[in-house]
Amino acid sequence: MKTDNPPDLCHPDPEHEERLRLEEVKRRLNQTLQGLDERLARYQHDIQAQKTYLWENKTGMDHVEKVTTRQSIEQMLMTAETLVAQQQRLLKLRRSPYFGRFDFAQKDGNSPGEPGVFYIGVHHFHDEQHKEHLVYDWRAPVASLFYDYETGPAAYESPSGMIHGEIMRKRQLRIRDGEMEFMLESGVNIVDDVLQQELARASDDGMKNIVATIQRDQNAIIRDDEAQTLIIQGVAGSGKTSIALHRIAFLLYRFKETLSSKDILIISPNRVFAAYIGNVLPELGEESVAEIGMERLADELLEHKIRFQSFFEQTALLLEAPDESLRERIVFKSCADFLKQLDAPGVLYLDRAP
Repeated sequence: MKTDNPPDLCHPDPEHEERLRLEEVKRRLNQTLQGLDERLARYQHDIQAQKTYLWENKTGMDHVEKVTTRQSIEQMLMTAETLVAQQQRLLKLRRSPYFGRFDFAQKDGNSPGEPGVFYIGVHHFHDEQHKEHLVYDWRAPVASLFYDYETGPAAYESPSGMIHGEIMRKRQLRIRDGEMEFMLESGVNIVDDVLQQELARASDDGMKNIVATIQRDQNAIIRDDEAQTLIIQGVAGSGKTSIALHRIAFLLYRFKETLSSKDILIISPNRVFAAYIGNVLPELGEESVAEIGMERLADELLEHKIRFQSFFEQTALLLEAPDESLRERIVFKSCADFLKQLDAPGVLYLDRAP
């Protein structure tokens, strides 16, 4: 009687291996989240106890004791806020812990050493109990290997200098709601139905992060931390805005000690656009940054002294009461000649809206 061949223990099924690994990561995430819940509960209890003590003894406490107690409460609140932010990041990771894996063997002399396994996700996850990095943030220096190289010789710039080696294996994974939907080895072409699923998932009312699909040239733009001024050019729909937002997220990560979301301003063409891109940075674990529309910026720079048409007013006028002269003016102000005339010395144009 014919029987099935036993499993090859020396060459385990890669997909089964990845599913087992995913379950282990989820288990450790749940352990860490449980620990955070317990720590937050203790902080909540201690903060309430300190507030109660301050209220009940406010008449018998001297000024120094009151100040010390308030400072203690403020410190606990700040720590609790940090824990809540960490909790939110880990809750996102639990739904989709990572999207890529590569095995990198750092060069030891003239030959590669023992390969290390790196999983790349939207956030990092370090298991404090086992002192182990289970997921690396997509913005970490080592993560650039995932975006810049296929299997073979590779290198990345670490804080201590260039690290050379070889990528032995590379995989892409899609995990949704804690379940692995597929795993692809490097070099395997994505079949049409999988590609269509990805496109369909991205086609909704808001822009999404693209950390799982960043290309090498895009990665170079995002990670450029030396350019003081960077202009991203491309045709409509080429991903300029998405790359710019991911660059903001990278810079906030790279210069976290000196740069914060309060230092960044996005100038958007209109409110619809601002709403469309508004979820990208929070998805990447960063605070939303300030945004201002072109019309409001112009109004403030002109000190509210000049009345001009908003984009919606102009569009409504074109649709409801077609005016050939208005159309011609718009066309003229969109051409290079108009820009040259504006730049000409001693020339001032005032074009008042009808």
